[in-house]
Amino acid sequence: MRGGLGLAVCGLALALVLPAGRVAAQDTSSIADLRKAADGGDVAAQLQLGDAYFDGNGVDEDHAMAAQWYLKAAGQGNADAETDLGAMYDQGDGVARDYAESLMWNRKAADQGQVRAQYNMGVAYDNGLGVTQDTAQAAIWYRMAADQGYDEAEFNLGNMYENGDGVAQDYAQALAWYQKAADQGYDPARYNIGNMYINGEGVAVDEAKGLDLIEQAAGNGLAKAQSRMATICHDGDYGVARDPVKAYGWALLATDGGDEDASDLIDQMDSANELTDDQKQQASDFADSMDANGQ
Repeated sequence: MRGGLGLAVCGLALALVLPAGRVAAQDTSSIADLRKAADGGDVAAQLQLGDAYFDGNGVDEDHAMAAQWYLKAAGQGNADAETDLGAMYDQGDGVARDYAESLMWNRKAADQGQVRAQYNMGVAYDNGLGVTQDTAQAAIWYRMAADQGYDEAEFNLGNMYENGDGVAQDYAQALAWYQKAADQGYDPARYNIGNMYINGEGVAVDEAKGLDLIEQAAGNGLAKAQSRMATICHDGDYGVARDPVKAYGWALLATDGGDEDASDLIDQMDSANELTDDQKQQASDFADSMDANGQ
């Protein structure tokens, strides 16, 4: 697991995300047509029928059936189906969890240049899923996906350069890859860049710029950034005026996002009776307003 101020990559899932441009069937008549074509060996129809069963479009949602149709398309060498099947084996979704099987299908797709599969191969090597853990190999696969503009791969590669994990530590490279992901709206990368400016990693220290980036990520709903803003407002760090109401509000948002540090801060503030009931309502109103803006 990689630590430090950056977000750790360890634990990222090989999630099944259907690629843009694939539209599953919407009604039973199109499902009948798809099934006829798929039964006849039409690989595109097999893939689309898998999508339909996965999402429950025109049929009852049935991930086991989705996996069967993805398997038929994957058996014909369809890279999208191979990637989807690999993700399902990784998650144990519609099939028994099998990391080795997941790795096999993702590798087949990755060798065809499928960007999600390349990213998934990076995650597999990063975490030792179906293969011996090898962060240097993970970096190679992440770079392949990053070179195709995949934001999570850009972020993970930046994280590896920041921490010297699988590659030589290089803050300039870390910043460059984080920026590519941030430019696509990936808030964990924006948050990490903010930390780099605060700590002067690869750039001159600029606390104001760093705080602005962290607050942007927090306003967009990133729980880790919200938790960091809560601590900053509570303690009055980096020249920010101490504001317990905002601290509590940010902590409420971060807690809703599952951040344990923010939950601990709320318990601490409650135990010390730092806020009146009126101030807690103000904090709740602040959280509601930020949540609405983040939508």
